[in-house]
Amino acid sequence: MQKMILCLLLVLLSCGPTSAGILGGRIIREDGSSLAKTEIVIEGKHTMTNEFGGYAVELTDGERELNVVIDGTAYTSERITIYTPRTKQNWRLSHKEKKLIRIR
Repeated sequence: MQKMILCLLLVLLSCGPTSAGILGGRIIREDGSSLAKTEIVIEGKHTMTNEFGGYAVELTDGERELNVVIDGTAYTSERITIYTPRTKQNWRLSHKEKKLIRIR
């Protein structure tokens, strides 16, 4: 019985709350201009870029490709790791590839 309770306790502890961090940065167009004042959807969360193409959205921690919708067009990102409290990443749109290209 004690082993069963210990196993249950370990399972419950490993299923604790998922951490979330803020992903933020800038998005630029292919010509280098800012994606200013544009509504974007990142992983189903709506946000508006500022006048410099800056964005911020809260996402759960982990590694993944982002699904982003900009002006009705779906883009995927290169793989990125989101971590608490904040992850900064800038992107350049590639219309031809329908991807967000990481700016290092």
